[in-house]
Amino acid sequence: MTHVRILVIEHENGTGPERFGTWLAEAGAEVVTVRPYLGEEIPAEGLTRAGADGFSALIVLGGSAGPLQDAENPWFPEVRDLLRASAAGAFPSFNICLGGELLAAATEARISRRRHPQIGIYDLHTTSAAGSDPVFAAIVGEAIPAVLFHQEQMTLPGGGELLLTGSDAPVQGFRVGEFAWGTQFHPETDAAQIERWLDSDSLALPEGKTEASIVGELLRADADLIRINRALAHSFVDFLSARYRDLSRAS
Repeated sequence: MTHVRILVIEHENGTGPERFGTWLAEAGAEVVTVRPYLGEEIPAEGLTRAGADGFSALIVLGGSAGPLQDAENPWFPEVRDLLRASAAGAFPSFNICLGGELLAAATEARISRRRHPQIGIYDLHTTSAAGSDPVFAAIVGEAIPAVLFHQEQMTLPGGGELLLTGSDAPVQGFRVGEFAWGTQFHPETDAAQIERWLDSDSLALPEGKTEASIVGELLRADADLIRINRALAHSFVDFLSARYRDLSRAS
């Protein structure tokens, strides 16, 4: 298998790649996580440098901040610049929740704050465009129980392809350009992590839900979450491997 290295940007403690990272590694990728909130520099040059020490793709994870809160997160402008470059075709990226919002903001989509957050399991579905998408095609035809934990909400960037939708926040998975993907949902998380977020986050709960009921939703859906999101992680690595082989043959 072609060696795939993925650079992951983690924005705050407790929001790491979790089992999505495990599934990426299982599919053959090397996952390298950088934590700018701890003062670590983002090795951006590695995303455009060929060779074994470069990166095949970027993953930008979630977090409690909004995508334009630069004062509290001074690395956000650099991340948006990277995602703008990804959307223009410089390198692939896969961007989760806050990461998806950063991609949307970088490509001039509107970001707004919901009156009520979405937290827990929500039923989503793929669009017709997902059938021809090199990553989301892996989950076409599935009923998608997905983990949401957000209050910021994005519109679809101009020229973007909507791949996954549902709920009253319809932009749940999308692609900008050839290979910059964004999600509002969390493919990486599980009940234990959500329980920690509920303990530490100040978001009000959706009407009719309690912390215990939300954790219960995730536990009941866990087998489907594993199957669907593992397929998504493997599909992303398969895409990166095929792209590397194509680039190697062309050079």
